[in-house]
Amino acid sequence: MAQDTTINYKGQPPAGAMAPSISSFSQDNCLVAVSGAISSTVIGFSGGSYMMDEDCSRRKWASFLSNNGLKVAAVAIACSAREENWDAMMMSGTPCPIDGLVGDAARNEWIKRYPEKFKKLYGSVPPLVDLAAVKPDESK
Repeated sequence: MAQDTTINYKGQPPAGAMAPSISSFSQDNCLVAVSGAISSTVIGFSGGSYMMDEDCSRRKWASFLSNNGLKVAAVAIACSAREENWDAMMMSGTPCPIDGLVGDAARNEWIKRYPEKFKKLYGSVPPLVDLAAVKPDESK
């Protein structure tokens, strides 16, 4: 014996899912709140979480190092963040530090280790700077 059952949802409110409110507002916070919800006529789901903003973390770390007198380390953090940062530093005549070297010594070391970066940036590998011929700034 077969029975049929008909359920009538007429007049019932639709199922609702509400995204949770997640607060991550702060002057000193690199977290980004993410939340969402989805529902159908029968069931709904919602959830939320946090994601770390890696660029924000690098900026904070570089700022901390700079504020504590470690300027070369701060620049190294900025240089390592994105390829475009390295390119901009090189094109501005202030190469990123490498193995504790700065200035023309760093530029020479970058050219020796990674000539392909210069080919990409300039179309060819520039000559090394003769460090013996470079005179120290006597105005200091």
